[in-house]
Amino acid sequence: MPEMLALRDTDPREVGVYQLLGRLGEGGQGVVFLAEGPTGSPAAVKLLSPTTDPQVRSRFLKEVAAAQRVARFCTAQVLDAGIFERRPFIVSEYVSGPSLVEVVEQFGPRGGAALERIAVATLTALSAVHAAGMVHRDFKPGNVLLGPDGPVVIDFGLAAVPGMTTTGLSGQVTVGTPAFMAPEQLAGTRVTAAADVWSWAVTMVFAGTGELPFKGESLTATAFAILQSEPNVGRLPEPLGSLVLRCLNKDPAGRPSARSVLGDLVAAGARLVGPMPPMASPLAADEEAASSQRLRAALSEPPQGNGDGLIAGRPAGRPRSARHGSRSSWRRRRAPVILAAILLVASVGVLAFNLPRRGAGSDQLTGSNKELSAEAVARAQAINWVLQQVSRAVVVSCDSQVCTDLANRGFPAADLLTLGAMSTDPLGSKLVIVTAAIRAQFGRRLVSVYAPATIASFGSGNARIEIQLVFADGSIKYDEAQRAALRSRKTADAQLLTNSHIAASPMARAQLLSGDIDPLLPILLAGMAASHPVYIVDFVDQSPGGGSASLLRTVDLATAVRTAHLTSAAYLNWMQVFIDAQTAEYLPAWVGKITLPTGQAVLRIRYGAPSPLS
Repeated sequence: MPEMLALRDTDPREVGVYQLLGRLGEGGQGVVFLAEGPTGSPAAVKLLSPTTDPQVRSRFLKEVAAAQRVARFCTAQVLDAGIFERRPFIVSEYVSGPSLVEVVEQFGPRGGAALERIAVATLTALSAVHAAGMVHRDFKPGNVLLGPDGPVVIDFGLAAVPGMTTTGLSGQVTVGTPAFMAPEQLAGTRVTAAADVWSWAVTMVFAGTGELPFKGESLTATAFAILQSEPNVGRLPEPLGSLVLRCLNKDPAGRPSARSVLGDLVAAGARLVGPMPPMASPLAADEEAASSQRLRAALSEPPQGNGDGLIAGRPAGRPRSARHGSRSSWRRRRAPVILAAILLVASVGVLAFNLPRRGAGSDQLTGSNKELSAEAVARAQAINWVLQQVSRAVVVSCDSQVCTDLANRGFPAADLLTLGAMSTDPLGSKLVIVTAAIRAQFGRRLVSVYAPATIASFGSGNARIEIQLVFADGSIKYDEAQRAALRSRKTADAQLLTNSHIAASPMARAQLLSGDIDPLLPILLAGMAASHPVYIVDFVDQSPGGGSASLLRTVDLATAVRTAHLTSAAYLNWMQVFIDAQTAEYLPAWVGKITLPTGQAVLRIRYGAPSPLS
C-alpha cells in the first residue's frame, strides 16, 4: 500500500465536510488525499485541476451522478462530489490496499486462485459499470486495488469528462495507459463497453504473466503492435487464456461482453464474489462527449504564413456554434479520444492548454516600449511568452512582481507560486521565471539543485529573464534523464519513419532522427496515420527566446495527400476532426491552416510548454 505523505503548505486542510489527513498520490490531473468524513470514517478525496468552464463542471457532475448509480459489485463506491474553489472533487470509498500493478511489480505475476479472484472481481465490476450505461475508458492495473475484501475497481466515469482523467489512487503506473487501449481508441473511432473488455484482457495478461500482449520499444511502436500484431498471452490457465484471446479481437463487435465472459468463468467452476450483475443497458454514443469540449480562448496567429481556407488559425478544440450551417456536422462526426494519459519521465507533465487571449508578439512589445528599461521589456516578453505558451494546469513560480503581473493578465492565481523571503524553493512548480531577484535569492543552487534547464530566455546581462524547467532531483539527475530521454525519442521517431502511411520531407526526416521533436507530436502523427496517410513538411519552433531545453513543438502537415483518396477539403476536415477528438493531455495548443512563404498550404499544429522529456 502506498505510504501516506504529509500535506504540503499549499494543500487545503478541508474540502467541503471532509478533513484532509495526508496525500495518497498525485497524477497528471489532480491529487488524491486520505480524508476523514463527518462520521469519522475514512474516505479518498480526489481534488482535480481548476476549471471555470460551466460545461466541464456540468459534465463532471453528471458523470459523478451516473457513477453513483453503479452497483457496489467490486467497485469503490462514489460517496460525494462537488466544486471546491474552482476545483472539481470526487469522494469515494477508501480502499486500504496496493494496486495490481504494484503487487505484480513487487511480488511477480499472480496465479491460481488469486488470479481467478482478480479476473472474476474485475469482470463483476465492469459488468456493473456497463449495466449503469457507462464505459470505464481507463481500465488498467493501476485502477485495480487489492483491498482487504478483495479486488476493487476505481476511477470509472471520469475519463468521459474532458480534462478530468486521472491516475489511480496508488499513484502513477509504470506501464503507460496506451498499452491497455483498444484499437478503436487508437484509431479514433467510437468507444463502447467493448473497449473496456479489451483493456480487461490486456490487464489479465499482465496480472498472470507480468508481461504485455503487445510490446514495443516506444509508445509509438506499442501502438503499432496493438493495431497490427497478434497478441501473445503467454501461459495463462484455461479457460482464462482462451477467453482473453476472444476479448483481444481487433473488431469490437467480435468481443464478448464482460458479463458473458464472467458467465463463462463461472460455468467453468469459478466462484462469484457477489451477485451476478444485471444486463448492460444501451450505452450512449460518444457524441455527447464532443458537446462538452473545453472552451478555448483565442491565441494570436503564428508570425509566419497567413491563415486561410476551411480552418482559420485558432486554438485546437474550440466548440463551433450550430448556427454556422455545415459546421454543425463537425459535432456529429467528431470521434472519441485516441490517446489517454501517459506516464511522463520525471513527472514532467504536459496538460490541457487553455490560452487566454490574443497577445502582442515579442517584436511588437519591444517596438512599442522603447522607453521602458531593458528589464521591463524582458519581463513583458517573458510574461507574454508564459501566457501564450504555457499550460494553465502547470504551476509557475516567480517573484512577487511577475506573479502579480501574470495574475492581472489572466493566469490562474492558484497556479502561481510566489518566491520571496518566506518561500524556500520552487519545487512545488513545473517552471520558474528567473529574474534578477530570483537569481540573487538562490544563487548557483537554482541551476544545480532546482531548475537545471532553460526553456526560454529574454534580454541580456542582469536584465536577463529566463524560463527554467524545475526538476526535483537536480542538474546531475536531469542530465542523466535527458540523455536517456534523447535515446528514447530517437528510437521512437525512427520507428515512426518505418510507417508506410507516414512520409516526410528530407528536412523533417533529419529532424525526427535528431531526437529534438516534442514526443507528443510523433504520438499524434502515429494515431493519424492509422486512418489516412500523412506527409510531414517540416517541424518548426516559433517560441521567442527558445532555450536549451526547448524541443520542436510545432509541425506543418500537407493539406492534401494523393494516396489518401480524399479531396483537399475532405482531408483537411478529417485532420481537424481527428485533432479535436484528443483528450486534454494530447490536445494541441494551436491548430490552423497557413500558407508558407513558398506558397504551400499546410496545417500547422503546435503543442505548449513544457515538453515532456520522452
